[in-house]
Amino acid sequence: MVSSNRLTKLLLYVFTGMVAVYLLLPLLMIVMTSVGSGSASKFPPEGFTLKWYANLAEQTQFLHAFKNSLIASTGAVLLALVTGTLASLAIVQYPFRGSGLLRAFFVSPMVMPKITLGIAYLILFSKMHIAGGLFALILGEAVIVLPFVLTIVGSALANLQPVYREAAADMGASPIRIFFTITLPQLKLSLLLSGSIAFVFTFDQVEAALLLLRQDSYTLPIQLFLYMEKWQDPTIAVVSVVLITFALVLFLLIRLILRSLTGMEGMLGGRKKQRRS
Repeated sequence: MVSSNRLTKLLLYVFTGMVAVYLLLPLLMIVMTSVGSGSASKFPPEGFTLKWYANLAEQTQFLHAFKNSLIASTGAVLLALVTGTLASLAIVQYPFRGSGLLRAFFVSPMVMPKITLGIAYLILFSKMHIAGGLFALILGEAVIVLPFVLTIVGSALANLQPVYREAAADMGASPIRIFFTITLPQLKLSLLLSGSIAFVFTFDQVEAALLLLRQDSYTLPIQLFLYMEKWQDPTIAVVSVVLITFALVLFLLIRLILRSLTGMEGMLGGRKKQRRS
């Protein structure tokens, strides 16, 4: 029995290691390609050099496109968080006839083809005379990531205990004050998680951005495609390495925030137990 358990653990470790290698190998290839001395992206590289990192510093369009991506993603996430939280609050805490149908309607962009949404946004925003800029992209991307916020925040709202809201209402607090002082602090983890997922999703969004934006408002994925149409050098791999580093820093930052929030909740929970005892 003991040998069987050891064999099972060994097989699990081997399988986990194979999966990790499979996931890390493409990233390693990108890093190796970014320092290749050849004039074209090639693996394994013929030699090693950092000249392509210097070449990236000369490509100012990438920095401008990165700023546009940050602005569009941040704006879309904030808009989706506000609208998604309010919609979840209405559907979960104040249910009404047809609320399930409304929820399904809000979640529908998750299953719709993104190119179809992009064409629809192009027609709509052209009629509104706002197509071509980042504001139109923010509106379009907010709708695309709204299902993530609605699902995660809605699940968190459904699991909240109504005791604190009822106690605050009995003490004369208004619904708005109850939301900001009782409900919203309990949703901070779900808001952070849904916002993080939505940010990553919108940052790589291509279909709607390709149809809606003018040349001076292009985001980073579009500029990468345009660069690859003219050049096939390792500069693209360098940009990928920078984005991987950015994603790792963002992941570590989110993890630190989650640790601080869960630690704070644990302290508050411990104090509440002490007071009750």
